[in-house]
Amino acid sequence: MDKETIIIGAIALVILIIIVRFLTKKAFKILLIVILLAAGGLFSYIYLTGIHTISALEEKYCNDTSDKTDSLKCVCIVQPIADDFHQRFSEEQLDSMNSVTFAKELSRALFNKRSIINSKLRENNAMHLLKDFKDDFLKLGQE
Repeated sequence: MDKETIIIGAIALVILIIIVRFLTKKAFKILLIVILLAAGGLFSYIYLTGIHTISALEEKYCNDTSDKTDSLKCVCIVQPIADDFHQRFSEEQLDSMNSVTFAKELSRALFNKRSIINSKLRENNAMHLLKDFKDDFLKLGQE
C-alpha cells in the first residue's frame, strides 16, 4: 500500500467514527456502519487481488498460452484493456498509478472497449469469459 492511501483511509475512518459517535438516531448509525463496512470491503478487495498494474494483469492471463481460456481472455479482454490504458496514459503515469486509481481506470477501460471485447468474444464463441474474468477478481479477493 502506498502512504497516500493509508493516510486517506485513516482520515476517513476517524471522520466516520466521529460522525457515528455524535449521531443520535439509530438508523443513521446503522447506515454509516454499513457504508463503512462496504468501503472497507472494497478497499480490501482491491488490495487482496494482487493485480494493481497492467503488467500484472497481462502476467496473469497472457503468460500461459497453453491454457485456452486464459489465452482467449488475454486476446479478447486483456489486450483491449491494455491498449486503452496505453492510449490514455504515459508509461510514467502507468508506473506511478496506485491500486485504487488502477481499479477505477480498469472499469473505465472495460467500458471504453466493451464493443471490441464483445465482438472478439463473439468471434470466438466465448461470451461467458467476460463474466469469468470478472469472477476471477472476486475469487482472488476472497482468498
